[in-house]
Amino acid sequence: MSWPARILGLLFLALVGAGVGYLIGGRLNLDALSWDDALALIIAALLLATGVVMAAIVALRPASVPSGCGVLQAVVMLLAGVLMLAPMWGPNLADPETVFVGLVVLSVVQSVANLLLWRRADEMLRRVMVETSALAFWASQMALFLYAAAERLGLTGGVSAWGMLAVLMTIYLLASTVASMRRGLH
Repeated sequence: MSWPARILGLLFLALVGAGVGYLIGGRLNLDALSWDDALALIIAALLLATGVVMAAIVALRPASVPSGCGVLQAVVMLLAGVLMLAPMWGPNLADPETVFVGLVVLSVVQSVANLLLWRRADEMLRRVMVETSALAFWASQMALFLYAAAERLGLTGGVSAWGMLAVLMTIYLLASTVASMRRGLH
């Protein structure tokens, strides 16, 4: 992919992220967002934007081109984006217990979609998935170790589980990008 195409892609993702932020701005007090909510919102916007782009690519492909795992990949991305948004936005729509039940159901659906994706993937996509997982595990382990050591030494305060999840998802998306680019899937 050429640099102008990459820049256009990044601009598109920024516009989609801004659109998501604008749409939910009435439901979330964006000025009062903590760092972990802000990071989760950015991750959710990236996941949703990527899922929409993937779905559009699959929908606009000529009928003669096989869709491969594109539909499943789009579903997994879109569900991941919704799962990141729901704990922040959902309580504005329903009580927390109902939101949590919805999260459990969506998590099961996304897990099934991920398993189907793994089963239907070709060897290159499976390799990217394995490399992403390994790189994300290594980077997350190192980040957690350094944070835990700094906390033990009294150099930093505590971080919520939500904050840790936002950092983990950030690491995972970066690892996915690196693994995909190494295999030419960019």
